[in-house]
Order: sequence, then C-alpha cells, then structure tokens
Amino acid sequence: SKELIIDPNLIFASFTGSTADNFGYTATYDDNGALYGGGIAFGIGYPLMGAFQATFGGGTAMPFGNGFDISISKFLPNGTGLVYSTFLGGNDNEQPHSLITTPSGELIVYGRSFSPNYPMQNPFQNTIGGSSDIVVTKFDATGGLLVGSTYVGGSGADGLNITTTFAPNSLYQNYGDDARGEVMIDNQGNVYIASCTQSSNFPTQNPIQSTFGGGLQDGVIFRLSPNLSAMNWGTYLGGSANDAAYSVKVDGNNQVFVAGGTESANFPTVGTVINPNAPGGIDGFITRIDPTGTNITASTFIGTTQNDQSYFLEVDLNDDIYLLDLTLEQYPV
Repeated sequence: SKELIIDPNLIFASFTGSTADNFGYTATYDDNGALYGGGIAFGIGYPLMGAFQATFGGGTAMPFGNGFDISISKFLPNGTGLVYSTFLGGNDNEQPHSLITTPSGELIVYGRSFSPNYPMQNPFQNTIGGSSDIVVTKFDATGGLLVGSTYVGGSGADGLNITTTFAPNSLYQNYGDDARGEVMIDNQGNVYIASCTQSSNFPTQNPIQSTFGGGLQDGVIFRLSPNLSAMNWGTYLGGSANDAAYSVKVDGNNQVFVAGGTESANFPTVGTVINPNAPGGIDGFITRIDPTGTNITASTFIGTTQNDQSYFLEVDLNDDIYLLDLTLEQYPV
C-alpha cells in the first residue's frame, strides 16, 4: 500500500574543506532541508561565510597533523551554496560530536574542548574544569551570533571515551569511539546530552546517582535550559567498572532514553526487562528516565556473553524503541 523507492535520488554531494587537512565528524538538517556539517580543520583556509569566528584558534599538534578547531558549515537545501560557515574554538583542540537544530533554525553543537578560552555566552560553567571538558554551543539562525555556550565538566577528562590501547576490555572498540555522544532537544527547547566522564566531581543537579560509580569512567546524562545557562538536572550513570552513554532521545511524553556501553556487572537495572543481569563481557544498555530527571523507570542490559555495545537509539511516533548495536557473538534473533 506504500510506494517503495529502490534507488533514492541524490540531492547533492560536495567537498567542503580547506588548504589544511579536515575531518568530518557529524551532520544534521533543519525543517527547511538545509544541511549542516560539523568537523575539524587543521589550519587556515577553511571557506568562511557570515562567520561567528573568522580566525583559526590553533591547538596542540597531534601525531597526524597540527592542532585543530571545530568547523561548521550550513548548506542550501540543493547544495549550490553556503548559508554560513565558521570556525569554533579556542587556542587548543576541539571536536564536534553531535549536531541538532531547533524548529527556528538555531544550531546546537555538542563536542569536546581542551581550550581554556573556548567561546562562552551566558554559560552554565564558564571555565574549563580539567584536561578536557564537554562543550555545548547554540548558534542563532544566522550562524553569526551565539545564543549560549558553556563548558560542562569536572577536574578530569570529560567527553573523552576510555581507551586502554584498544585492549579487549576497553569501551573504545572502533575508530571514532572517543567521539561518541549525542545532543537532543525536547518540544520545550531543553537540551539533553549523553556523554562520559572521568571526573569524580562532575557537576550534577538533583542526581539519580550523585557519586562516581567506579572504574575509570562513568556515563553522564544531563539537561540544560534552552539558552544553556542552567542545568535543570544531571546525573552520573554507571556501576563499579567503566561505563559510557552514547545516545539519547526524548519521547512524546518527555521520557528520556539513554543507550551506551558498560563493563559494570552492577550497572543499574530497573523493572521487568529483557536482561536484568549482565550477560557477560562488555554489554550494551538502555535506560529510561522520567521527565523530571530524578528516577530511572526502566533499565536493561543489551547483549550476549561476548562484547556488545548499543551505539544509536531512536524513538518513533508510537514511542517504540530502536537500537543499532554491535556484537561479537551470535545475537538472539
């Protein structure tokens, strides 16, 4: 009863880059079909238009090149031109991990910064807490002004997924795993972030879990006000080993769903769920939090006796849940 499109049309495809090296990290779209690309640029020469920041900030040289700034570009829906394009960063390195737009065309960037002078605007937290912090930045619809911009972090590394030299017991299993995490908004414009922290003093607000669970890293989930000037609620999420939150979505009733990976056999599970006990190895998880951010209403492990993680979560119009996972064992079907 529905049209099936076997070969969808390519709307546009374009290079975007500069005379320096560039990596792409994330992309999104708005209600008018415009495309937004987020990545990093390793120097001057990135194509700029209506830029909030026209100057490359610099950074610490890496084994594969110079230091880098976030680069953001908005394309026309048909790809024939740029609406705006800008650097975003301080005097050390930054990366964008996730983008989303509001109905009015404001762009929200979630990422990570090592800079003590990352651009701030009415921030919840105006100074960097440790070696790296989560950063959340909201552009106005023109891309030339900031609505809000803030650090979020403690005295350790935040927004940086744990790695033990690609060891089997590390949550860092794939290229790019250090840059996982997600930004989401609800219908009131509140901003949700799923990420990870290695800080025992990560800022929390009315937390479900007020203390660092253990290991080297916990997942974190928090909600900021629409202008990023206040944390409505925020909590650690993890057990006694390493944990990370990779994806967050909000359903029609403002219930919050978080997915990620855990090495903790005592990761909090709640309710009559698929896997109340850890199947083994690294496991994925889904956790549902009530709209106030003060209670876990359901939580389950996802996985097998081998290593598994839950990377992407979606909620449909019926509030059903979809996951994209990775497994190293025959997954039950």
